[in-house]
Amino acid sequence: MSGDVPLVAGSNLTVSRRVARELVGSDAFERALSDLSPEERSSYMDSTAMSWVPVAHIDRALERLAHHSGHAAEWLSAELARRSQEEMLNTLYRVLMRITTDEALIGRTQTFYSKVYDTGSLSSVFPAPGRCEVTLSGWRTISDLQLVGLGAGVETTLRCAGRKDARVQGRRTADGAFYLCTWRK
Repeated sequence: MSGDVPLVAGSNLTVSRRVARELVGSDAFERALSDLSPEERSSYMDSTAMSWVPVAHIDRALERLAHHSGHAAEWLSAELARRSQEEMLNTLYRVLMRITTDEALIGRTQTFYSKVYDTGSLSSVFPAPGRCEVTLSGWRTISDLQLVGLGAGVETTLRCAGRKDARVQGRRTADGAFYLCTWRK
């Protein structure tokens, strides 16, 4: 599915849009939408479980939401990722994640990732207990907002899976990003 334009699954936006409206308030949300081009607004607002939305449209919406709510765009991206991921994982699946090994949990990150993004791939290694290194490759142009949001999503997954003091630190690389993940059982 990967092409020249990185895309995000529209199904991911269903929860994220609602959480964004709750987080910034309806007035700021509507003002942000009015700043978007008709194409950006349509792809952001009309996405479905079957559609894919250009990452640039989502980033533009996040920037406008941040502007109209007075939040930093990176903070908003991370907070939306945290709250949306937490809501999506607040199911029976969350209970199952708590009894899953660290290796199996993190090993599934590529599967989770490919359901959200059509560009790049994730790989992981475990240099020590409670520590994992996750590498995003094949997406040299990942935006700062997506880099922050992806890290927040991984951290939230670890926390929802019962890993204590879960922390994820990310940084840009020549081919994508690198995330150092730490936690306690």
